[in-house]
Amino acid sequence: MPNIQTQKLELANFPAKKDGYLFEYIATQKDGRESLISVKFEDKRFFLVLIKRENDYLIKADKLSKISPIFIIKDALKAFCDLHSLDLTFSNIGGKKSPILTNKNDHILKDIEFFANEFKSSKEIWVEIGFGSGRHLLHQAKENPNIQFIGLEIHTPSIEQVIKQCKLQEIDNILICKFDARVFLELLPSNSVGKIFIHFPVPWDKKPHRRVINQTFIEESIRVLKKDGTLELRTDSQNYYEYSYNLFSSLNKVEFIIRKNINLPISSKYEDRWKKMEKNIYDLILVNQITSEKKEFKSSMNFSKNIDISKLKNGFENLVIKGDDFFIHFEKLYQCSGNCAVLKLSFGAFERCEHKYLIFNNNKIQYFPNDSLPTKQSLKSHQIIEEFLYDRYNSS
Repeated sequence: MPNIQTQKLELANFPAKKDGYLFEYIATQKDGRESLISVKFEDKRFFLVLIKRENDYLIKADKLSKISPIFIIKDALKAFCDLHSLDLTFSNIGGKKSPILTNKNDHILKDIEFFANEFKSSKEIWVEIGFGSGRHLLHQAKENPNIQFIGLEIHTPSIEQVIKQCKLQEIDNILICKFDARVFLELLPSNSVGKIFIHFPVPWDKKPHRRVINQTFIEESIRVLKKDGTLELRTDSQNYYEYSYNLFSSLNKVEFIIRKNINLPISSKYEDRWKKMEKNIYDLILVNQITSEKKEFKSSMNFSKNIDISKLKNGFENLVIKGDDFFIHFEKLYQCSGNCAVLKLSFGAFERCEHKYLIFNNNKIQYFPNDSLPTKQSLKSHQIIEEFLYDRYNSS
């Protein structure tokens, strides 16, 4: 993670601008040890984290609001350094800009808000989850030019590699999103997907709750798949294969195909490695037999009630609220000057939660770095978040 370190720091008066970066305000925890610095660059906004340690200061990228391309954050840290004339004791913000993710009008890489609010396709959709090196995704896209492919991946170097190959090979039917696949499917229309590929997912044998495939994921996959569409798992892990087989078998009406050590037209670098090790390769393919009802998407995640910011600042406490299938964790409060505060929280389903900030500015409350996705658990959590904040910190 990009960061700089210095022994001395005297903060400028915010807002302050340097090299195109606007440092808007600073919000600090009550004990003074950790702060968030709001940064605006062109149409992007994110936080830097300032940590006051025993003998020095650490300024780093905020993981939750981190944006792409990463050079924007590195340049923000450099601008912060120049603004304050810092004498650095450590820095890792050097290096060249990536030529792959610098085009803000890139037609391949899309954020989750695009899929939540704008995405439409007249083509059949195929989704690959965790595409890694991208060999399989690129091969399928070239072989099926009339299909709209969506690749989901959280590993930035893998994303950059596939975008580069799309441009070199002039492939124009792939969209990429850096997001959790377990939530992503909730945003797709019913009966719109022909195939879902999950090739060599992390087995998570010691943390099975982190697996992509679970009961909820299978239900969402069946909803978005067309009749006779397929969910295709390919794995070298016998544990993952058996776990998925048991989940598939528990469905009331199901057809699935089992294959072992069958070669595909294209092989990933991991598969090549497993074959050299003479490991077994399992294919478990669920064939959807259901035409699902159309899903109504609810998108109201706004706050309609006013909160007394002074009550929030004086009375905040770290708190967890648990329901049957969701939770809310109010984690940290950062206080700004005036009628402003930033609250860090996590909420949603136990196995796939969201992490957000809530920014309180006068009578306005909003999620940051983006609006919360209107999933079933998030909508339930949002309603309770608003009711809880109003009941405890109402302005009456």
